[in-house]
Amino acid sequence: MLLGLALAACDHGSGVPKPPAVAAPAVPRTAAFRVVYRVEDTAGPAKMISTDVIQVGEPWNGLLEHRDGPPPGGAVLSATVQNQRFTFNTSQGSTGFATRRIPGALTQAPSPESLEAAAKVGLVERSGDATVAGEPCTRWTFKASNEVLARGTADEHTESCLTADGVPLREAITLQGKLVRVAEAVQVDRHPPVTPDTFQSQRDPGKEGNGLLESDQLVEEGPRSGKGIVRVTAPAGFNASRQVTVNRQAGENSAPVGLYIQGFEDGADLVTTEQVTTPGSPPWSADEGQPVDLGAKLLSGRIVYRLGWAEVRVTVDDSTSVRVSASRPALAVALAKTLRKG
Repeated sequence: MLLGLALAACDHGSGVPKPPAVAAPAVPRTAAFRVVYRVEDTAGPAKMISTDVIQVGEPWNGLLEHRDGPPPGGAVLSATVQNQRFTFNTSQGSTGFATRRIPGALTQAPSPESLEAAAKVGLVERSGDATVAGEPCTRWTFKASNEVLARGTADEHTESCLTADGVPLREAITLQGKLVRVAEAVQVDRHPPVTPDTFQSQRDPGKEGNGLLESDQLVEEGPRSGKGIVRVTAPAGFNASRQVTVNRQAGENSAPVGLYIQGFEDGADLVTTEQVTTPGSPPWSADEGQPVDLGAKLLSGRIVYRLGWAEVRVTVDDSTSVRVSASRPALAVALAKTLRKG
């Protein structure tokens, strides 16, 4: 850990920026929640009623369960569990599989700050206020929850109702002009019980000897430094919590992609950097998003917004690609401004 901190907070006398101070949000995001949803699926010829359960423990842990029947739900049909190092996927009647997880935001936890920032540049619409499960929430409308945020259309859009502290209470999806799915909270708990089994935090599937762990990418733990590694200065109060080198190949004829990823956390907040360490284009679009001023001649960047986080896609010294991600856009921008060539 001390070596990681030394890498993050380099000698300020060498021209590396001081740790940036980022103001706390007006309403802090809740660090944990568990929500039970009644789900109506009308995509097929007959309406189907089921139950979804989401549980989150920021910044690393997340759970999504699909259960049979209306709330509280019966048998678990499928589930995805995330902890700091692994993602587990199971389905009814199978042993499932696991993959190594790299540092990044939870997909189960929306970000009010990202939605608000996207609304300011016209990418999402603030559609009003509502009350769900006895709690007030803000309605946001956009194209899709699993893509970069963009404005929806009458034929294709998602409406999400989110509390000020980041709890998702309702999601309604419209495709081809038809409402096809509504998930609405019936129970909300901001202090859910957690055991080692909740997020599978004590499991190492690589040591279970049953082929559970799939190796779609090579992940090596540990900090790196030296020539070619971009220097990073974490925001004030943040500590380096995980650093990994990732090597992956999209297909048999695809060029391998190498990444060096660092995670810095402070309480429930996590900000990450992904540096491309192999030649060629980054595995993300360099043209997507809005231009962002990073305050340095050797830095150029664009910011894109997702439902749960913001990404600042940076080019350092016209040659090295780095993506900085955080649930709070201000955190991502503040860290992106500190990037310097190693």
